[in-house]
Amino acid sequence: MTEPANGSGRPGDSAADAEPTAVLSPPEATGRTEATAVLHPSEPTAAGAGDGPRIRWAGILWGLVFAAIAATTLWTVVDPERRDAASAWWSSLEPAMLGLMLLLALGGILLVAGLAGVLRRASRSRG
Repeated sequence: MTEPANGSGRPGDSAADAEPTAVLSPPEATGRTEATAVLHPSEPTAAGAGDGPRIRWAGILWGLVFAAIAATTLWTVVDPERRDAASAWWSSLEPAMLGLMLLLALGGILLVAGLAGVLRRASRSRG
């Protein structure tokens, strides 16, 4: 192993590493930087010209779907009889029936996505 030129014995303690840090000049004094433009816009943009906050319909719908799935799963798992019945039902599924269940789940996903799109378009045309 080679020793650094300054003889300190620590890697990275060379003369090139000892150069002072360059001081940056302050931004132009326009009174409005990019950060303040984001935090305090002086004029409304074309997309949100005077509108209030938008309702995120997709988030609301997907949240309701996931809450319903979680509630159903919790309801099934809490009671041992329901848990055993669900286990017996899953184990009795044939491959064709499992494929149909997956197709049904895909249809449900598309339904929720379509509803979110319809609600978003309706809220845009209203505002």
